[in-house]
Amino acid sequence: MERERNVILYIGTSIDGFIANDDGTLEWLETTEVEGDSGYNSLLNRIDTVVMGKGTYDTIRGFDIDYPYSDYKNYVFSKSVSDSDEYASFINKDVEAFINNLKQQPGKDIWLIGGGKLAREFFKGNLIDEFQLAIAPIILGKGISLYNGDDITQKYSLMKTEKLGQLAVLHYKKIK
Repeated sequence: MERERNVILYIGTSIDGFIANDDGTLEWLETTEVEGDSGYNSLLNRIDTVVMGKGTYDTIRGFDIDYPYSDYKNYVFSKSVSDSDEYASFINKDVEAFINNLKQQPGKDIWLIGGGKLAREFFKGNLIDEFQLAIAPIILGKGISLYNGDDITQKYSLMKTEKLGQLAVLHYKKIK
């Protein structure tokens, strides 16, 4: 029997838990001094599927680059768009049921790219098996929060810490 696929939240955050400015921009993260690739390439080798919210998808599509995840199966959770485009299938289903079903399918691990609203749905459903947080040395005070006061308690075990330039990368696994 194949092992169940893991959902990995690999994301950059400020010290105070914000993953983007109010408008979704990330210049504070983009200007942070980093050594190496902060684990990005090893993550990409572990996955075959990416999931994200529609806002994150639109932000990525708005970059002046080719779509970076075209080699992976892409699922975008959206309440306003259905069907698919050249890169992604749009999902307007219960997050927990969809992800639990996806985890049972054969394949590699699944990367939850973002955003904040979708991450909170994953928290509520206890769907995140691993966190890889790249914490930038900045306090934003406002923006799009990774954590938003939901009454959720989940325990994780710290597996690894790394200092990569000015990023502190923390790797946690869910205690099962």
